[in-house]
Amino acid sequence: MTTPPRHSDRVLSYRDLVRIRTQMDLPGRTSEFTGRIRGERENAIDGLHFREVLTAAEREVVVRDHRGETRPMLMFGSNNYLGLATHPRVIEAVRDAVAQYGVGAGGPPILNGHGPLHRELEDRLAAHEGQEAALVFSSGYSANVGMMSALPGPRDLVLYDDEIHASMLDGLKMGRIEARPFPHNDHRALDALITKHGGGFQDLFVAVEGVYSMSGSVARLDRIGEVCRKHGATLIIDEAHGTGVTGPNGAGTVAMFDAADTVDIVMGTFSKTFGVSGGFVAAGGDVIDYLRYFARSYVFSTAPSTAICAAVLAGLDVLEEEPEIHGRLMENTGYLAQELKKRGFADASGVTAVFSLPVPAGTDVRAAAHDFHQRGLFLNHIEAPAVPTSQQRFRVSLTSDHTREDIDRLLEAVDAVWAVHVLPVGDGTVGSEPRLRK
Repeated sequence: MTTPPRHSDRVLSYRDLVRIRTQMDLPGRTSEFTGRIRGERENAIDGLHFREVLTAAEREVVVRDHRGETRPMLMFGSNNYLGLATHPRVIEAVRDAVAQYGVGAGGPPILNGHGPLHRELEDRLAAHEGQEAALVFSSGYSANVGMMSALPGPRDLVLYDDEIHASMLDGLKMGRIEARPFPHNDHRALDALITKHGGGFQDLFVAVEGVYSMSGSVARLDRIGEVCRKHGATLIIDEAHGTGVTGPNGAGTVAMFDAADTVDIVMGTFSKTFGVSGGFVAAGGDVIDYLRYFARSYVFSTAPSTAICAAVLAGLDVLEEEPEIHGRLMENTGYLAQELKKRGFADASGVTAVFSLPVPAGTDVRAAAHDFHQRGLFLNHIEAPAVPTSQQRFRVSLTSDHTREDIDRLLEAVDAVWAVHVLPVGDGTVGSEPRLRK
């Protein structure tokens, strides 16, 4: 394979973004940013963020890149973990719902946008999460923002895992909530933080993710739950990437750790396993009643369409009645984890559908991403400033529809791309300081 073209000198750095954001007036910063983005679109390496997926979100898709070239690609960047976005039962349910209710809800849920499918979906979600009640939002982002800005009060403290999703952080900022991070999955640090700071606050909240979207790691709910119970803290879990994937038959991370007695509030999305858009919060009835009137992202947003409700309801039916789909996903994740560990990716767990392939600081991650693209593999590359340069990575998402041959092709590509762009350290493992091919 030919050597990829060099990185464009027009690529935005974190320093560029800070300068544009803080030192320029509106016309200056918008024109500067647009000029840089247009430069990226013209560059073979830097334009991958502008790819168009022309077909359904299946294991193989047709992609048109930023230069107008079209090619079939194996999709390893989709959240459609169980293939529900194209499942015949889901499509039929959506068609029926559109025929009966139309395509839109017609208004906010507390006025005129709450119909029988919304009510049925909230009941089903509450039962699925083992909670008394649930509330459906128009997106996962709005669910987290509404929950985190409404539930904690001005005399409360929220302690959050330092890898939680940006939507949770945005909710805390919007609500002007006192909040402090603790190191990722470190229950001892959490315990020490509560002991040190918790006494001066009315209520304590702890926020974690069931599956962390960037790394694929799983929250240790057994240990974190014990800490929360010890201190009387309310434990909130974001199950966006866990619902339908982790735990027995995809019951979720709470079920995986048998932690229902320590988890108080569960948030989830429809944009991962269920293949559509929307989100929910499941909790005790009093909490849900409170959110229904105080979560501004719920009160002031149009309700999700009944087509989305129908899709998720049908997806829940598939989860319960076709467990073999989840079984295929777990076979795929187990196989990929086994093979990645042989290559030195020690954090590959095999219990989630998300896999992180970290690269060291200094790696030209865009050039490596271009290499994957040329080989017909669609991966998500996560680069600065979305993450620090020391945490840049590729993120692989598996589905139940991927075949063993698909995964082997991915592994062959990883070997080839790493040989060109990243050399392992002497012991053969993927370490934090690999030598770089110049």
